[in-house]
Amino acid sequence: MITSFIGWAPEVFFISALLALLWYGTGVVVSPVSEAWWMPARREHLAGVQAFAPKPSLATAGPKHSVTHLTWWSATLCVLTALQLAYSPLSAVEAGGCFIRDSFTQQLGRGLFAYAALCLVARAGWYKVRKVVHTEYLVLVLLALLGQHLLLMCTNLMALYLCLELQSFSLVVLCSLNYTNAYSIEAGMKYFLLSAFRSSLLLLGVGLIYWQTGLADCSHLQELLVYTAGDASLTTWMGIWLVSLALLWKLARAPLHLWAADVYQGSWSSVTLLMSTLPKISVLGFWAHHWHSVWFQTFGTSLGWFRVASLIVGAVAPLAQVQIKRLLAFSSVGHMGFMLMPLAAGSEGFSALWVYLIIYLVTSLVSWGLLFWPFGRPSSIGVAPQYLWDLAGLKNSSPAAAAAWGIAVMSLAGLPPVGGFLGKLGVFWSSLTVHQYALLSIALRATLLGSVYYLRVLKLAYVDQPTAWSSLGVYAPVTAYLVSSACLVLLLVLWHGAPLVLFSHLLALVC
Repeated sequence: MITSFIGWAPEVFFISALLALLWYGTGVVVSPVSEAWWMPARREHLAGVQAFAPKPSLATAGPKHSVTHLTWWSATLCVLTALQLAYSPLSAVEAGGCFIRDSFTQQLGRGLFAYAALCLVARAGWYKVRKVVHTEYLVLVLLALLGQHLLLMCTNLMALYLCLELQSFSLVVLCSLNYTNAYSIEAGMKYFLLSAFRSSLLLLGVGLIYWQTGLADCSHLQELLVYTAGDASLTTWMGIWLVSLALLWKLARAPLHLWAADVYQGSWSSVTLLMSTLPKISVLGFWAHHWHSVWFQTFGTSLGWFRVASLIVGAVAPLAQVQIKRLLAFSSVGHMGFMLMPLAAGSEGFSALWVYLIIYLVTSLVSWGLLFWPFGRPSSIGVAPQYLWDLAGLKNSSPAAAAAWGIAVMSLAGLPPVGGFLGKLGVFWSSLTVHQYALLSIALRATLLGSVYYLRVLKLAYVDQPTAWSSLGVYAPVTAYLVSSACLVLLLVLWHGAPLVLFSHLLALVC
């Protein structure tokens, strides 16, 4: 009993703090006195209300903006959970073997919570600009984060389903929170319907596997496939294929990517930052740690078709895009193709995968963080840059923003002297060592073609002149510091990348 409690200590702490935050955020404690007492009293026409309102000490009591206030508490919770994971047992079997904590899940879990804290801090100043008052927003984010953390540790296929559903339900609501925007409603509906279809595929796959083998544990399934030398029945093959399709859908890999552009466009930029990064950490971690051996024993290197399709879509589809979010959505499909390439090299390529993923996460923090910068045009004030031509002449209006966009797109394109070059170099080298020359040739062509739309952003920022009036607003200081630090990391990691490479080797060894 005590051993189980110690093993579950980080999760128990996180859930307890989440419930406390839910109580705190939905109660009157977090609201200013003028909102919690004076406004209800005014609606009820109570006597003496007008005498209460002018008192500054009472009217300004409490936090100035409740969602921003709760954001800092949520980020603190993520940091404390990451620290608890650092001191949790390195080997623990939990929930009857459905969840296992080892060195790999501990390291990746710490990174997941740390990156989630950075994402929360990056948008701390964005809520007040966009007048976000949904305190349930942060509770849903933390629920999705809990599902992603548990997904890293799960070894049972039914536990996999529950973890995916926990984060999917939270993300569906987050996509639809901007209910005054038709695109947000569309994003929520599409994500909900396609998530339901993905869930049905996953459940059907799990059912077929259990019906044929009587197994739901990934390690036992791998042992069975090794014992049968990959000569499994057609039912088992179909079940593994359906479960794999559900995981690839979650990663938005072609041809299972058609939901990404519309969902990214309709959701708030803060939600899109979470959707485009955190699920990739958890799903890739589960795939590399538990599912890759099952897939390889059954289908071998047939994952290459998804790689090629993702590379082609990521190189061609963004060429016709004029909206920044849709361009980044299709760009992420291409990057998922690059992340699939090291899996062809087996466990030897996992180090290149983690290097690429970490650099991609830092680059995403810069690119999506820049979309939190308030932007004004004659038709709307205080929104984010939505179209590529909103960046025209950026070097004149804001040289710092132009430089940050330049660093971000060069890293996404994999061009020196920024960190994206190191990530693509490792991916290409891992394919070269296993003689995947055809795949490497396609990846090089995709990189060359993808550089066209990335460099178009630089051309707009540094060469073109704006055709209409537009202006950047006041950038939140905490977001500005965070984006600047991420840009500095991207500039230094190519020249001082030894810590990153060593950490990635450690993850590959314990994976």
